[in-house]
Amino acid sequence: MKKSRWSSLLIASAAVAIHASANAGVDPLTQVKPVDQEWGINGAPDYIVEVPAATIPATGVLDYINTNIDLPFEEDKWVKSVQFIPGDKRVLHHLLSYVVASDNTEVFDEADNSDRSEFLEGYAPGKEDPTTYPDNTGVKIPAGSALRMSIHYTSMGQETVDNTRVGLWFADDNAIPEYEYRTYSVSAAGDRENNIIVPPGDMNYEMASNHVFEEDITLYGFRAHMHYRGKSMRASVIYPDMTREEIINVPNYNFAWQPTYRLSEPMTLPAGSRVVVEGAFDNSQYNPGNPDPSVPALGGLQSWEEMFIGYFSYTEQ
Repeated sequence: MKKSRWSSLLIASAAVAIHASANAGVDPLTQVKPVDQEWGINGAPDYIVEVPAATIPATGVLDYINTNIDLPFEEDKWVKSVQFIPGDKRVLHHLLSYVVASDNTEVFDEADNSDRSEFLEGYAPGKEDPTTYPDNTGVKIPAGSALRMSIHYTSMGQETVDNTRVGLWFADDNAIPEYEYRTYSVSAAGDRENNIIVPPGDMNYEMASNHVFEEDITLYGFRAHMHYRGKSMRASVIYPDMTREEIINVPNYNFAWQPTYRLSEPMTLPAGSRVVVEGAFDNSQYNPGNPDPSVPALGGLQSWEEMFIGYFSYTEQ
């Protein structure tokens, strides 16, 4: 007997109903899995740092995790490339890594420029590819060092475990870099709650900060960092003769896209040059990522608070 169109539709509807019934009460977030990521250059790294596993609850506010990971190197190493492979990028807001002495328990955050540490590299949303330092540059890891990790997790509605790995590629013994690759953060730091107060509804709240380099430097790159209300950021330099030159302009800042922008041609900045970071926040209802446009946005460590940091990557000449 030939089935009618209507009987076929009834059978199909029944199948859908049975499937829906079988999955009733199942939170769809529990069915979503993190995307796997592979090492991006030259195969496996020379050394892999295993970041201690962390269980991230489904809800709640999480304090930063600061931990030292001792390195086994009995001789100095020069890092040429770094890559972060998050265990679960849905909850890893950022991870900053610093080269420190093994007994250094100092706490670092995004705005720090400590003489007792050297910034290695960091992970942030959108920073997927390996970071390879320019020719004849690298980050030195002295024998007996540790990596200091500053880790910020955010809950996302599903409990998960993060097992982030950090891959290091080293310079060959016959190709030791001549220059140490450094990073300096220029920020509205200090008492953040008083330094960043973005009025509710303001679509273009402007902010600026600056730093004078006391030595000649070669500038290679820049990274902008704000949170959900970040709108734009640009960097420029005022030379000792008071002439000004733009370094980079990020006119449409996106929290989910925070790479380090490598300059197509490095810039030579003589001693006394002032780098200036200027930007704006959008704390209005027209910003789709704004957590709450009805309240002031205050500076702070959590994602619903705000930061204003420009990172300059350079070598001293």
